[in-house]
Amino acid sequence: MNENKEQEEAKIRKMLADYTAYSGYKLNPDTKSVDRVVKGLVTRTMKYGHAYCPCRLVMNDPEKDKKIICPCAYHKEEIERDGECHCNLFVRADYQAKNNTGE
Repeated sequence: MNENKEQEEAKIRKMLADYTAYSGYKLNPDTKSVDRVVKGLVTRTMKYGHAYCPCRLVMNDPEKDKKIICPCAYHKEEIERDGECHCNLFVRADYQAKNNTGE
């Protein structure tokens, strides 16, 4: 089981790297955020057979659910509006990490 998880994680990380190479977006520089989302994508891939966004509800309706396969149908609009997608995986190329130090 762990070997399958590791293989699935490698596939997902390659897909993310390939996507960011041509999309104009980049992965969030906060590696903890990226790791959290990747873990969710691995879990959902193993459970459902697709890398459904871990931040969205799977409806068990193939037509609706295909919109939430990573990268989801909503990420471009969210990045344009907010600088990052809903789950904080993808960010604009000019994204500046949020300052969480309370200053």
